[in-house]
Amino acid sequence: MGATTASIVEQQKQSQLSIKPFCENNSINYQTFFYWSKRLRSHETVQTLHPIAFDEPRHSPSEVVVLLFANGIRAELPAALSPV
Repeated sequence: MGATTASIVEQQKQSQLSIKPFCENNSINYQTFFYWSKRLRSHETVQTLHPIAFDEPRHSPSEVVVLLFANGIRAELPAALSPV
């Protein structure tokens, strides 16, 4: 399932066959089809950037604000950073 992976997944949808018979009829490995189908779906997910706004009292330049995100990313920003 090379460069035409998206078209193969689309063909399956249009065939009105369930995935297993479609794969059998087209000599496609069932697990491989699911793998690429899942990868294509994950790329379709829309990612949205959400602004973060907060008011902090003025701190000394050596102090930082630490943001910890659910995905494990840690961002350290100077507390005196202006919002522009």
